[in-house]
Amino acid sequence: MKIEIENSVLEAFQNAQDNVLKKGTGSRIRTWHVSDFVSPCLRKTYYQKAFPEWSMDDDKRSALWIGTMVHEYSTLSEFHEITMCYDIEDDVAMSPQEVRQMGIKDTKNIITGTFDDLMKIGNDYVLVDKKTWNGRGYKKTEPDEGYVNQLNIYRVLLKEALGIDAKYGALLYLDKTNQFSPLPMAFKLAPIGKTKKMLRDLLATMTNGTIPEATPNFLCNGKNRQKKIYCPYLERCNTDTENEKQLSQTKETS
Repeated sequence: MKIEIENSVLEAFQNAQDNVLKKGTGSRIRTWHVSDFVSPCLRKTYYQKAFPEWSMDDDKRSALWIGTMVHEYSTLSEFHEITMCYDIEDDVAMSPQEVRQMGIKDTKNIITGTFDDLMKIGNDYVLVDKKTWNGRGYKKTEPDEGYVNQLNIYRVLLKEALGIDAKYGALLYLDKTNQFSPLPMAFKLAPIGKTKKMLRDLLATMTNGTIPEATPNFLCNGKNRQKKIYCPYLERCNTDTENEKQLSQTKETS
C-alpha cells in the first residue's frame, strides 16, 4: 500500500505540472525563435529544424514547470509576456496573428520572441528577463553572453513591432540552490543596426544549404556534475563531423 500511495502521489503531481505547462506554453508559432539564434551551438539549432525531436522526462518537466511558475507569478510591469514577430530580410514587423495564418515556407525569414517584462524606469525603457540558475555558492559577476544577445534581439523586435526603443536590459537571476534569491544585472543593449546585421548573418548561416560548424559546449561535452549529455543530436553531430574530416582529407590529397 505504501508504494501504491507514493506512486499515486507522484503521478498526481506530474499531472499537475503538465497542466501548468499546457496553460503556460500554448502553441508555438512556426518560425525561427530568438532562442534559436542565441544557442551556444548553431549546429544544434540546425538539427532541431531539420530533425525535430521532443521528449519529456522528470528533469525536463521540473525545469519547465519551475520556469513557467516563476514567469506566471512574478509580473514586473503591465507590459508582460508580449510576443512579437519580425521578418529579418524585409526588415518589417508582423503580428503573431498574421504569422499564424501564413504557410511554413512564407515564414522562413521570420523570427518570433516573447519578452518577460518591459519596465519604464525614469525616462528609459528597460527589457527585463528572468533566469533561474544553480548557483551552489558561486558568485555571478557578469551576465551570460547568450542572454544578453537575447535581449539585444528583443530590442529590435520591440522597436519594429511597437515603436518603443529600450536602450537598457536587465537579467534577474534567481538561484534555485538558495531559495530563488534574486540577483539583478543591468547593462546597455547593443545598437539596433548592429543586431539587425547579426540577425541577417545568422539567418544566412542557417539557410545556405550547409550544416553550420559544431561548437562543443556544456550541452554535449559531459563536463558537468552529473556528466550528462543534454544534446540529443550528439551522435548525428559526431557522424557529420567525421564525414567532414574525411571529405576535407580527400580534397587535400586529390
